[in-house]
Amino acid sequence: MMLRCDTSIADAYNSEAQKSRVLSEKWIESNGYCLACESDILRQTTANTRATDFICPRCRQGYELKAFRVRPKNRLVDGAYSALMGRILDGSVPTLMMLERNQQWEIQNLTAIHHLFLTPEVIEQRKPLSLTARRAGWIGCNIRLDRLAPDARIEIVSSGIFNNRDAARRAFQRFGNLDEISPAKRGWTTLTLSIVRSLRAQTFTIKDLYEREGDLAAAYPANKNIRPKIRQQLQVLRDLGYLEFLGNGAYRTLI
Repeated sequence: MMLRCDTSIADAYNSEAQKSRVLSEKWIESNGYCLACESDILRQTTANTRATDFICPRCRQGYELKAFRVRPKNRLVDGAYSALMGRILDGSVPTLMMLERNQQWEIQNLTAIHHLFLTPEVIEQRKPLSLTARRAGWIGCNIRLDRLAPDARIEIVSSGIFNNRDAARRAFQRFGNLDEISPAKRGWTTLTLSIVRSLRAQTFTIKDLYEREGDLAAAYPANKNIRPKIRQQLQVLRDLGYLEFLGNGAYRTLI
């Protein structure tokens, strides 16, 4: 596996955007692998395939590639708001692959954003384009990276070094059970899981979660029954196999 792109394959292109697309796609085609199964091959999709650049030929897991000189920290600009929300709600949204490279086209970082953590709560609607714009009224969106649970990120390349392939797959596959929850409801679960993980303790109590009630209230200001929701989500996480109930309001993390 190589961490430096062969820039000669883009010599025929004048646009920097076209060069970036060709080089990043070629690198993924040569070095990418599926996180959802044991396939070491990703196939590039045909032109104009909706929001999916690569697909696993074995399990059909989709991936959308985003390439950067400097990877965004808080907001990732995406396409049409309605289209992305539609893909999230119908369960067809792909896993994002965020590729960061330097000026010499050496791959610095490659981070996958697990598709099951892409919920409506992490999508931000942008203002409609002005009436004088070519696509007047069009509404785009941002993916709020700062709202994602840490478990959503799977590091494939970090600081110019390939991470262990088996470890990356385990990190991705252990959250496959989230698919049992509808996308419209999954945001509660992933946020609660994020709060549990932030406690940095294998065992905790429901009182520890109540102390973080404000985090959930800020995310869901219309909900006036946060504590019952916390209890519900702890049950959901237990049923998914991510928590064990110890009794007397105590829990143990299993992931």
